[in-house]
Amino acid sequence: MNILNALSYGGITAIVGILIVFTGLTILICAVSIMAKIFQSINAKKAERERIAQEAAQKAAEPVVETVSAPEPAEETVEDDPALIAVIAAAIAAFDDSGKQLVVRKVRRVSGWNAAARRDQIGRF
Repeated sequence: MNILNALSYGGITAIVGILIVFTGLTILICAVSIMAKIFQSINAKKAERERIAQEAAQKAAEPVVETVSAPEPAEETVEDDPALIAVIAAAIAAFDDSGKQLVVRKVRRVSGWNAAARRDQIGRF
């Protein structure tokens, strides 16, 4: 009887273990398929937005006859304003605690990508 009990206990343990594994795999497969459907709907919405934007760009690219002439925008002149340079130098010196003397020689506008890269580099520390 001892051998029969040991075999039945081992068989029951194996069956319960297999059931638990396959139940977990079934739950995992369902979760992955649900996530796939969610991402497909997100991609479909993004493709629809891109299609609408392309249609709008094509409509905007069509020639439009304009009867009223608009004044041309004045070009922005870049000048080195000493007061602006002093304010920028003071702000940078207040930010920098190294005690080194700071000299700002030139001030110029940069694109947003450069500014974002600088913020990313500064933010790391």
